[in-house]
Amino acid sequence: MTALFGIGSKVVHPCYGAGTIVRIQEKTIGETNNAYYIIRPISRDMQLMVPVDRAHEVNLRPVGDLTRLRQALREPCDLAQEAPPLDLRQRQSAMRARLKSGSFGEVVRVTRLLYAMSTKRPLGSVDRELLEQGKAFLASELALAAEVEMAEALQEVEAMLQQALEPPQEEDTPSQA
Repeated sequence: MTALFGIGSKVVHPCYGAGTIVRIQEKTIGETNNAYYIIRPISRDMQLMVPVDRAHEVNLRPVGDLTRLRQALREPCDLAQEAPPLDLRQRQSAMRARLKSGSFGEVVRVTRLLYAMSTKRPLGSVDRELLEQGKAFLASELALAAEVEMAEALQEVEAMLQQALEPPQEEDTPSQA
């Protein structure tokens, strides 16, 4: 199968966030020879191996456009529309699935909701873990798209999450006399 990505491509793995393909390696397992993308995630010191012929099934995708990523992060948060299921286990299961979708928009919505919840009360350990996963995922993609360090991207994500919770400011219009 033809490789969708080349060496040096910036990609997003739905479970591990953004990384760079450092090489494409042939491996023989039994009698089967397969090509694998070797990906170095930006947020973790590890290497991922994704079969080239299964990259689409795994939902491996290119890093998003920087302008669109920042735009998605800046959208105001409508908590009423994002209301999670009331049952704790259902909510956490649904959020975990949305985080693992690899969709930047879904991860933004879940992370924003968890962030908003954290401003109202302390989060439990699972919710805190999900919030940190979401922030790390968003920051990893933003870091590669903007070509900045992970710490800088994480600060930007946190600032944008805070701004998304602030009520929109009304424009001052001059009064007519």
